[in-house]
Amino acid sequence: MKLIDLLTNSAESKPDRIAMKSGDMEVTYSQMLSDAYFLSEHLKLAGCRGGVKVAIVLGNSIEYLISFFAVCAAGGIILPLSKRMTPYEVSGYIDKADVSIVITEKEYAKQQFCNVTVINVKYDVSRNFEVELNNMKDCSVDEQNSDVALFVLTSGTLSLPKIVMLTDENLISNMFTYRSLMNFDDHNVVYCALSFHHIYCICAQILTHISLADTFIINETPFFIKDFLRAVETYNVTLTAFVPYMATLLSEYPESNSFNLDSLKYVTLSGAKTPKTTYELLNERYSAVQFINTYGMSEAGSRISIAAPYPKRFPSESVGRPMPGVEVKIVDEKGQAVAEDLPGEILVKSSGIMKSYYKQSHLTSQTLVKDWLRTGDIGRIDTNGNLFILGRIKETIISGGENLCPAEIEECLSRHPAVREAAVVGQKHKLLQEIPCAFVVKKNRLEKLTPIDIIEYCRNKLSSHKIPKSIEFLPNLPKLETSKVDRDALRKMADSLSQIL
Repeated sequence: MKLIDLLTNSAESKPDRIAMKSGDMEVTYSQMLSDAYFLSEHLKLAGCRGGVKVAIVLGNSIEYLISFFAVCAAGGIILPLSKRMTPYEVSGYIDKADVSIVITEKEYAKQQFCNVTVINVKYDVSRNFEVELNNMKDCSVDEQNSDVALFVLTSGTLSLPKIVMLTDENLISNMFTYRSLMNFDDHNVVYCALSFHHIYCICAQILTHISLADTFIINETPFFIKDFLRAVETYNVTLTAFVPYMATLLSEYPESNSFNLDSLKYVTLSGAKTPKTTYELLNERYSAVQFINTYGMSEAGSRISIAAPYPKRFPSESVGRPMPGVEVKIVDEKGQAVAEDLPGEILVKSSGIMKSYYKQSHLTSQTLVKDWLRTGDIGRIDTNGNLFILGRIKETIISGGENLCPAEIEECLSRHPAVREAAVVGQKHKLLQEIPCAFVVKKNRLEKLTPIDIIEYCRNKLSSHKIPKSIEFLPNLPKLETSKVDRDALRKMADSLSQIL
């Protein structure tokens, strides 16, 4: 089975159902399939086939989803990017991935992609799907990876991004398992808050709900919680997927009672760990909605565990249990399995595990060990089989010989009534090697909150070596394109700060 078959099957079973809505634009499943094949013919004229990489550089839009499935229909490899990326970033990713064709819009194409074929796409005012080929170049064919459907950029630096290669089988097997666990109703209305190039969105929303012939409400603008609530009321949205900052905004929004949210059934939470306080507040304020913690990563294609189908039966701090067909084990530094409730690195085995990293064989051999994926995440599994995420190995702060987990300190800080968000990184220290440095975002910028207040708050909750020794207040935490905290940026900032303790 191929990704394009998901759309074909839905178009055949529900041809007249609305597949996508964006503003006043609506596209049915039969029209979506027709337009996808129309674009795929142009892609084939440009030389697209198995092993040819095609970058999609668009914002969240109807055109993006059509382009995604058009590349599938033409047999190419999709590299999903975002129009919000700078031309420098996009050019770097295109070079690293050996892209031959770029699908974008005319305004963005003015950035001048010199060495690739450019295809401009757009619905005109008469709702006709326009396709225009420019700057035709020969395509580079990667025969060795002709079975790959999707390239996914992970959160690496531009100089050395990790490019995950996933096949149709990786993605579809993982998606069907996720779908069966969620036990969705016959027809859902899906609000797209995440960027379409995000693996979480591709798997948990696009592939899942295209296969179910559901209706997508596409938000083309930056995310605002009021826009989401208004969309729920207007379009009877039944589900969405959030990353932690979106969940925090929803938990704190003071006027949610002014909207009719009766249709909303599911909100899946992933992308990073949602703070326990946020999760509990969501369940308290929106008791009719199922808030479902999940855990996944690009290399796993992408869901690993999920607190479903009954999320309230799982501990609020857990990310549920491994999905059927997904094996998870916790190992120590020597790779030996540890006992229940003891922390260690999370290893995963399933049919969704990536083929490899693109052109990074050494990194692949370090990450895929005897069919097990080393996630780089620290976790534990309790006696009931529930999985808990404790942090990242590379984020571990080594202070005076003690290994400190930033997530534990962040969880404590997030419980402060005046703190909206917090991130902790290691700050260089001559004697101790590193000390914990906290970056804090206040709920109210006018709040009279000082570093000493934060320290005093932590004294009764954390061991002395875990208390942040440097504290900086920021209006917002720097974020990567994946919406995860940009810890590299924070580390650079941390080393310029003075220490309080």
